[in-house]
Amino acid sequence: MTSAQPSKPSMKFSLDEVLAGMLASVDEATFTDDTARLAAMFEGLAATVPLFAPMAAGVDPQAVAHALKKLEEKAILKHADGTYTLTEAGRAHCVSGKRTLFNRGDQEQLEAAAKTFATV
Repeated sequence: MTSAQPSKPSMKFSLDEVLAGMLASVDEATFTDDTARLAAMFEGLAATVPLFAPMAAGVDPQAVAHALKKLEEKAILKHADGTYTLTEAGRAHCVSGKRTLFNRGDQEQLEAAAKTFATV
């Protein structure tokens, strides 16, 4: 007989998908490359935005770095001088992805989260 362990909520979307969805909603095109600050932001959002709830147990800054790298490899982001910049084509990609990947409720949550992202 096995004991049931409470399971950690699984991510509905990958970290890079959530990040791209947030980027579709931010006004600023540049943001920090400080992955520890970004990881802390995701953890903070977990308390107020249900889409981020699986991140409440912690977000590894290396996972954030990996997500950013994936977006950089797709030319969505450019990295230089301690900042990431959302490219014009990258913004279009993020907006399109947000519309097709996320339902309306998720989109509203990403838009709310983007306000926090803009302050990091």
